[in-house]
Amino acid sequence: MIIRLTYLASAFSLAAASKSSKSSVTAPTAPVDTAKAGKSASASVSLSLSPKSGKSSGPTPTDAAKAAKSSSPNASKSGKSSKAGEYFIAPFSCPQTCISGQNYAMLSGEIDDAVMVCDASNEYQMWKVHIDGTFLKFESVAHNDEGMCLAVGEECGGLLGLLDCNHPGTNWFNTGGQFLSASCWNQGVSAALSVDESCTDLTVDNSSSAITKSETFMLLESDFIESIIIPSQAPSVSLAPTVTP
Repeated sequence: MIIRLTYLASAFSLAAASKSSKSSVTAPTAPVDTAKAGKSASASVSLSLSPKSGKSSGPTPTDAAKAAKSSSPNASKSGKSSKAGEYFIAPFSCPQTCISGQNYAMLSGEIDDAVMVCDASNEYQMWKVHIDGTFLKFESVAHNDEGMCLAVGEECGGLLGLLDCNHPGTNWFNTGGQFLSASCWNQGVSAALSVDESCTDLTVDNSSSAITKSETFMLLESDFIESIIIPSQAPSVSLAPTVTP
């Protein structure tokens, strides 16, 4: 009798445990939509871009065929997510160099010595390319939290700088090889992105009537930048003929 009661008690315990495990199963939770997370843009900085004496520059085309289509850089302000491709802006007339926002002066808004040797790990050389209607905007990855984009000054000449991405000076027309300032054109000035002859400064040129190499830019991905071989870093190779005994 005792053995039979023990068997029944064990059976009831197993049945209760099975029922408890079935009731504890929860429905899968829906994935959280993180795409709506936006970032805030900072207030604009006054940009007084003055030309540097003794340096010549020309207008600037750019190869934006691969630029990813996206909402404007500050779309997060309206609750929409902002997606854009990150690229390196490389002047065609200055091989192995990229545009950098590292030497950005907050007071003047200008970028000094903006043309540097390309470095795939340097976020100051990375730019988010946004398509905003008919314009392109180049948002600095390093200043991403501030919402700063590459901009032309009010005088449509001299050095370029960074401004709040909502500023009209950050709007550029893309020709496939040149970046033309929409703000300057609206003011009656034909101006294009350019680099100087010494390959040190990024400027906007409003004097040249012909397209030159200094006006031509490329948008490159990090994989290509990593493949660049800098002469000073290249492995030494002996050109002397080998002599076998």
